[in-house]
Amino acid sequence: MSLVARFTRRRRQIRAQRLECRTPFPGYAVIDLETTGFSWADGDRVIEIGVILLDEQGQPTGAWSTLVHPERPVAGTHVHQITDRDVLHAPTFGQVAGLVSASCSGRVLAAHNLAFDSQFLRMEMARAGHPVDLGPTDGLCTARLAQHYLPHASGELEELCYAAGIAVRHRHWALWDAEAAGRLLHSYIAGDWAFGRHWCDRLRRGLAVPWPDLPLGETPLLPRCLPAAGHPADDWCVPDVRQTIQRPPPPLPSGRRRVSASGRF
Repeated sequence: MSLVARFTRRRRQIRAQRLECRTPFPGYAVIDLETTGFSWADGDRVIEIGVILLDEQGQPTGAWSTLVHPERPVAGTHVHQITDRDVLHAPTFGQVAGLVSASCSGRVLAAHNLAFDSQFLRMEMARAGHPVDLGPTDGLCTARLAQHYLPHASGELEELCYAAGIAVRHRHWALWDAEAAGRLLHSYIAGDWAFGRHWCDRLRRGLAVPWPDLPLGETPLLPRCLPAAGHPADDWCVPDVRQTIQRPPPPLPSGRRRVSASGRF
């Protein structure tokens, strides 16, 4: 193959990738986990989940949170303030696995330190009997993206949010940390007109994760009690959101458009 032919073929490949990355998708599932420690191999488990759902432009469309019974003593209370008493009546991860899967299915998983959260998600799903082929780079990590968008700030969530003009309160509360990471992701998207093109490969990998189709279950969620001042968006923190969490609908026939409402930060 001649040099010109190779160059032309490569241009076509790049163009095809760009076109593919312009295809609309449902959005992002921004997740934060509180755990008993840092190592699944040492027996650590998830004790709280916070999920913020964003559309493709980074605007919020829903959220949920719950404490999780780790089926072992709680540790790390000095960090997350969660005690054994708090999780006594909380659902196990297996009881909310269907809600986790439905929240992530068809969306791009995002987290601050994605490698950490994806590892615990993968191991908890497998322990619940629902293995997921989820790798440490199958999605977006707001800490790693900060090296491009906020190169002069450290990788800490609080410092990055400060650099981006985002208020952060109640650190190490899963819902609030997920919200902070979601706002940070929104700032990246809003400030980069070619965001989808720049991170096309990671978006494709995130959308390709085969989350299992599981029943949502009926076990009540147990969100952590909100502070007296209230959450900045109390309508996000609801005791049970199974009626609003649905798998992405199939695409409409060519020439038709689906219209849906979305929230705003």
